[in-house]
Amino acid sequence: MTDALRIRIYNVYFGDAILLSVPEIDDRGQPTTVHALIDVGNALSGDGGRDDVFEAVLKDVAHQIGGAPLDFYVMTHEHMDHVQGLLHVSKKAGIDLTVRHLWMTASSDPNYYDRFPKAKKKKLAALAARDDIETFLATSASPAPQSIRTLLEINNPRSTIDCVDYIRARGVGGAPPLYVHRQSAIDGTHPFRRCKVRVLAPEEDTSIYYRPLPARGAAPLPSTMASPAADRKAVTPPPGVSAGAFFDLLAFRANGMTESLMNLDKAANNTSVVLEFEWEGWRMLFPGDAEERSWEVMEKLVGLRPVHFLKVGHHGSHNASPPPQIEKVLPPVAADGRPRFAVLSTFDDSYPKVPDAKTLTLIGDRAQLHDTRTLTAGQWFDVRLAADGTGSVT
Repeated sequence: MTDALRIRIYNVYFGDAILLSVPEIDDRGQPTTVHALIDVGNALSGDGGRDDVFEAVLKDVAHQIGGAPLDFYVMTHEHMDHVQGLLHVSKKAGIDLTVRHLWMTASSDPNYYDRFPKAKKKKLAALAARDDIETFLATSASPAPQSIRTLLEINNPRSTIDCVDYIRARGVGGAPPLYVHRQSAIDGTHPFRRCKVRVLAPEEDTSIYYRPLPARGAAPLPSTMASPAADRKAVTPPPGVSAGAFFDLLAFRANGMTESLMNLDKAANNTSVVLEFEWEGWRMLFPGDAEERSWEVMEKLVGLRPVHFLKVGHHGSHNASPPPQIEKVLPPVAADGRPRFAVLSTFDDSYPKVPDAKTLTLIGDRAQLHDTRTLTAGQWFDVRLAADGTGSVT
């Protein structure tokens, strides 16, 4: 195809790395290609967090841009599965990308929490609960499940700070990033002329994304488990599970620790920069890891429109592709008859209940769904959207 927009999805295990190559015109009206990279990162632990994958990915990105600065980079939010890769490859392989137009989520501005004290208070409370959980698990009778370790590590600000600082310094000539939220003035801050860009989220005040922290002892236990305050002689661990690990699990749930971790994780996911692109009749949506609360606000305040391409949110979790909003972006039938595509970047057993089979079925019934789990590490597939209205995946 000639004159086709290309979306390259890399397999980085449990994380995201997406390169858009967009046919454009330069400031003299001459044809050019604009390259935009959205996130590079993966989880910190388990098989879904192996860092050896990043070098091949960044070498391909460097090859695509031919040694020039990258035109556009977007850091959607401050989770390791979205921010880790650039710094890692700089240290390990000496590849240092510079960026002409750099966008980062609004709450990563070093001065952000001075301007939004309510958000600061809620985040500090959530981080304090996270640290309490880490302390509890350090003294438990058995190692924490992989899913809980992933939640702890992805939401550890001491892990992300160096990665975020490195991204912040990628602007050509030290140019500062634009810290993006829904109401940001973006004219002149990106490289697109033919392609239209709309920022759907996040809201500038991220305090709306935090839920109240659970009271200790308030979280319900499964009906099959007795209260940890009950006589332990009346509680029997399942076969093959040590008593110490079992009673630690009861205490963990009774103290609302899982709920506390998920509250912090959801709030950070909901700070994701959500972008909608339009090019030659194609509409594409990149929601980062935005969850239900952000989707609800987007629908209410800016509206959701049908798309031809969807980057499946949060690696296929059910709460990042809520059915009422998926109905809006992927209605049962495409209005214009163009093909529709969805892409999933994920890795099994890295995060609680992710990917979610029902979510993938819903999306796969409405679009051609392509999954990085079919790729070898560091490889990719390309979605091509041509100006003549045809599309393909290779």
